[in-house]
Amino acid sequence: MPEGLNAWRLLKGAGVKYVKFVIVDIFGRPKLEILPIDAARDAFVDGIAYDGSSIPAYTTVNKSDFVAQVDTNAIYIETWSGGKTALAFTSTLDGNKPHPMDPRNALKQVVEYAKSRGYEARFGAEVEFFIVRGNPPSLVDNGAYFEGYPLKETMPVIEEIIEQFYLSGIGFTKTHHEVAPSQFEVNIPAADPVQVADQILVFKILAKSVAQKYGLTATFMPKPFWGVNGSGMHIHVSLWRDGANLFASYKEPTPELKSAVAGVLENALANSVFVAPLVNSYKRLVPHHEAPTRVVWGLGNRSAMVRIPYYAQKINRFEYRHPDPSANPYLAFSAILLSAVDGLERKLEAPRPVEEIAYDLQGVRETPKHLGEAAKLATEGITAKMLPQQLVKAYLSLKEREWNDYLANAGGSWDATWNVITRWEYDQYLEVA
Repeated sequence: MPEGLNAWRLLKGAGVKYVKFVIVDIFGRPKLEILPIDAARDAFVDGIAYDGSSIPAYTTVNKSDFVAQVDTNAIYIETWSGGKTALAFTSTLDGNKPHPMDPRNALKQVVEYAKSRGYEARFGAEVEFFIVRGNPPSLVDNGAYFEGYPLKETMPVIEEIIEQFYLSGIGFTKTHHEVAPSQFEVNIPAADPVQVADQILVFKILAKSVAQKYGLTATFMPKPFWGVNGSGMHIHVSLWRDGANLFASYKEPTPELKSAVAGVLENALANSVFVAPLVNSYKRLVPHHEAPTRVVWGLGNRSAMVRIPYYAQKINRFEYRHPDPSANPYLAFSAILLSAVDGLERKLEAPRPVEEIAYDLQGVRETPKHLGEAAKLATEGITAKMLPQQLVKAYLSLKEREWNDYLANAGGSWDATWNVITRWEYDQYLEVA
């Protein structure tokens, strides 16, 4: 029996009434084709036919008949809406080949490239977000980091999110209140990068849906409030060979870990537009709010761009703190993995790990000042060279347009608005980031 048909029968037998076929756009946002379960049968075998010209930057109207093939290993039940609907991720085809504009295809190809060099990647993600009310948003609680007292409005939302996180098939997780009021963090368990990228999207759909039930908004906008911590999406990375973790050690980082970190740091500025993709992202990347501004690394140092978790002096991964939760996870993961493998293949030497608070360091590279600068730097790194050129060109063009649109609506000046959150940002990002 074809895998697709078997998956369809399992869903129908489980009482699923509707299937949402997920097509990932260039920004990493889900686009959906919704079919009743009986009508979805053929789609699980033959794919979903759709108008590719209506997905941003995918194609032109004269070449717009696309087919998205279902990935039977990436199906999740929307338990938060009663379990009657399933999310089925797809990959778009160009004839019989993966379409180069589909970012999910791009990450799959990067993962396969890493495997061809002998590396199996495992990624995990710490996703931070705010629960807010209205637009412009207002804070819903005044909790602090690891808040222990009951939070009247946000705690019921978080408890339901965590319950549905497991029931929907993502796995086990943990959560806590983050540093800023109304801010929380949820962990996506470490696994294959494509699986984790899918699960980030499922989690965002879940969190937004549950918050809406309470009349609130779960926002993944990086910096919705000035003067408090923004939201990051810290990515934990390990690379394996023949079943052994190349980064596992005690007290001292392995040579492989150092080279991988060196590759990530070397490409950090060029990768910024892929991991911190919004105008608003660069209002998060400011000193003294636990967001990195200096391109350095350190053991247990949360002010550094790359932190080596160092609990009881045990090492098994690196944490890349540059990304935020608005990033397209498929492109962000591609950038991180390509950079780490590049460092390993070239046996790059890492600079000394910093013990100081990184914000105080002088004479080291700093994150781009704004999105316009980040977009210009992208062509200097390995990501822009290794990903499909059609995809890179379209992505950077859209980011340049986004930057220019911001300037046009913010009086033409970054210097006058870098430390305020504008109405334009709320309208563009609050609900869809």
